[in-house]
Amino acid sequence: MKKIPAAALLGIAGFMLISQSAQVRHTNPPAKGDFAASPEINSLLRRACYDCHSNETRWPWYSYVAPVSWLIARDVESGRRGLNFSEWGSYYPSTRRRKLQWIDRVLRERTMPPWSYVMLHRGAGLTEEDLVALEHWIKSEISGQPQQN
Repeated sequence: MKKIPAAALLGIAGFMLISQSAQVRHTNPPAKGDFAASPEINSLLRRACYDCHSNETRWPWYSYVAPVSWLIARDVESGRRGLNFSEWGSYYPSTRRRKLQWIDRVLRERTMPPWSYVMLHRGAGLTEEDLVALEHWIKSEISGQPQQN
């Protein structure tokens, strides 16, 4: 194994120290519209989706340490821009339908929640039972028929 030169380690340490001065804002704006679902669906979405797709983000300690904080803040901003359950009530019905179709697709493709998020948040993983419940909820929301519990 090659040894890492002391100058490289010093450079990395210096970068990490200086990068702490470029902090990102950790915001949770007020909700703009209610999101209503059964307690089961609400619980699933809060556990697996809300940190990136709502204004109720839980900011863990490592989200305050640069450069990781930059990546997390970017992911949350991007997630909220694409789908924000805290703004669900302000979406037009056609927008809700489109977002429900997107949720259905990413769940089927197993790209949400991302593996990197699940790795750090073990409880965020979705079981087959969770996926079936979400699929039924999505279909009932798209069809306009309330889900039976």
